[in-house]
Amino acid sequence: MKKSISIITLLLLSFNLLAQDVKPCLFVGLYDSNKKGVCSDRAMLHEDVADFAAYKTKRTDFNAEHQTENPQTYFVAANECIITYEYEKRIAGWGCNAKVIGTKTGKTIEDCNQQLADQLAKYPRDFTTAPNTTFTWQGKGTNTSEFTKDFGGLKGKFRSGNTATKSIILAQFTNQTKDKLATIELSLDGGAVIKVTVNPGSTLTRKYDAKKIEILVEYTDIAAPESSFDIIENTKQKVHEIIINENGKLKPMPSSSGGPGVRG
Repeated sequence: MKKSISIITLLLLSFNLLAQDVKPCLFVGLYDSNKKGVCSDRAMLHEDVADFAAYKTKRTDFNAEHQTENPQTYFVAANECIITYEYEKRIAGWGCNAKVIGTKTGKTIEDCNQQLADQLAKYPRDFTTAPNTTFTWQGKGTNTSEFTKDFGGLKGKFRSGNTATKSIILAQFTNQTKDKLATIELSLDGGAVIKVTVNPGSTLTRKYDAKKIEILVEYTDIAAPESSFDIIENTKQKVHEIIINENGKLKPMPSSSGGPGVRG
């Protein structure tokens, strides 16, 4: 059935969204700072890294540099936290105290602190002096750079989701209108242009390999949210990489019976 389509609003809004170069994980390395055998004091280095592959490269270099100094390394993922602490420990049979550096990892800093408190209560004789927290690191997996914008009925939420080799922008569009189809034209890094549509009351989530996105939104009045016409069907065929970002974790958006595309 033929539908009468009229453009009632043309919203020309554009912005540049620069995906930040992030290193969301952490490398921690421990080594002996002096040569006193079992009485050696420990020292620590730490550095932000992009992922586990970058950690392994750093670990290889670190172990080579400190190969005679009892090297020990830790990888802290983007969704974890860590505390490090120092204390002196009496070395039985050697008549000396050594500076020890300990670590605790968990989902929150509070969790790490509780682990240390539990260890201190359970094994108090391991600590010649009270432990002193020297370093804390909050996981960046739940602290991703985020930008939101209201396009006059269409709400856009954008997150940076970079990997070691790609700059990625995660985009979520929610059409908050009741009777307007939102057609979105996206220009990626000033080059490729992608056009998507979002039905009234629906949400579309996608990822784009880009550092910069320019956005143009056009609204079209439609008689009913369930109405369908050619541009929607064409878009359903073209949209093929849809993801949902839930608490920093990405998963494919469930496909409808008509193929991947706009929900609703």
